[in-house]
Amino acid sequence: MSDEAALRAVTPVDGRYRRQVEELSNYFSEYGLIRYRIKVELEYLKLLVRTGVISLSGEKLGVIDEVQSSFTVGDAAYVKQLEEETRHDVDAVVRFLKKRLEEQGLGEVVQHIHLGLTSEDVNNIAYSLALRDFNQLTLSPLLERLAKKLRALSKEHKLTVMLARTHGQPAVPTTLGKELAVHMHRIDRIRKILGSFIFPAKLSGAVGTYAGLREVLGEKTLEHALGFVNQLGLEPWIATKQTLPHDRLSEYLHRLTLLASALLDLSRDLWLLCMLGYVEKKRIGVGSSTMPHKVNPIEVENAEGNLEICITLLSFMAHRLMVSRLQRDLSDSTIRRNYGTAAAYLTIAIKNITSFLDNISFNREKMREDLLKSREWISEAVQIRLRLKGYDVMDEIRKLSTANGDYKENLRRFITSLGEEPDDIIPREPEDYLGVAGEVVDMLTEEE
Repeated sequence: MSDEAALRAVTPVDGRYRRQVEELSNYFSEYGLIRYRIKVELEYLKLLVRTGVISLSGEKLGVIDEVQSSFTVGDAAYVKQLEEETRHDVDAVVRFLKKRLEEQGLGEVVQHIHLGLTSEDVNNIAYSLALRDFNQLTLSPLLERLAKKLRALSKEHKLTVMLARTHGQPAVPTTLGKELAVHMHRIDRIRKILGSFIFPAKLSGAVGTYAGLREVLGEKTLEHALGFVNQLGLEPWIATKQTLPHDRLSEYLHRLTLLASALLDLSRDLWLLCMLGYVEKKRIGVGSSTMPHKVNPIEVENAEGNLEICITLLSFMAHRLMVSRLQRDLSDSTIRRNYGTAAAYLTIAIKNITSFLDNISFNREKMREDLLKSREWISEAVQIRLRLKGYDVMDEIRKLSTANGDYKENLRRFITSLGEEPDDIIPREPEDYLGVAGEVVDMLTEEE
């Protein structure tokens, strides 16, 4: 896309953020969709050769492969010209292929292109292939890199103490590494689930009865139709209308929603760590048009906004595409074209979070200083240790936590009044009350 086209783009995905999502055009652009349709039509033509419907030499089969592999953006533009005449996107693809194959000396097979198929046979497979390629070739590597970065930071800060906050209020000591490991584990777990997902597809004709296909493929229609889908690396569905029921694809979109929600949680936590002064960010560019000192966490703020849009789109599509009137209506067509939009917002967010993590360091001293300033962090340890010795002290310690004076000294006097040694009850350092945080980090960051 030219600079002028990017400047004139209506959506930020194809304008401002185009460079961050350029590779997604291979899957979700109009060119990408047409290219996948070309693949489906030509693979089906090869199925007709394998099943004896068409007789074609190995050399001519190679020509079919060449037509598929050499498809260009210019070819897609010609398909769009044909669509202006036909007002039908798949029919335009069929006409293009007939012309191209005739030009390549395969005129004897052109009447078999799309024979027995309905447009939705082509479209549903094309979309599943696009989503599969995005999932495997773009999303998985992005998540792997993000998880790797979080894993490294978790290990580095395994014992970096900080004050945990529940309800926004001081709680007890934790470690930065443990908190980052929690985020890493959530994201990596979803990455693995997404990585094993098999996308569905159907080849079942105009209303799911396989009638047209039966005329072409004969008695073994089901075997050939299901095998065709399997050969493309997709999961075949037998029970369909004209449309493929969206159940499995909605499962995938819901899993993307889980991923986006986990990333949103990470973004907000990173933002809060910045607000608390725990993050030191490299100065890149201008932070404010009026305040020279500003170095803002713009990457995670950008990620947060993009993730919220992404979640909204994914949730809507996952629910809406479950419904199609009778054997089919066309409302799903325009909705499915937004798979790429949601994927783009997700991609932008992941890249921004990773970039943020690549350009920050954590202020260990500030974290420890804030923890030691908080008088409350020792409360839980004290009450547990005293209760283990048989003292019912919860109410007394609650009162002490709001009393005037030095909280720690008040606790020491209270413990002494019970006949216990304060130094045996009160943790000396935050590291004395980290539980097994370090072990948790080790377990979560253990690489397979």
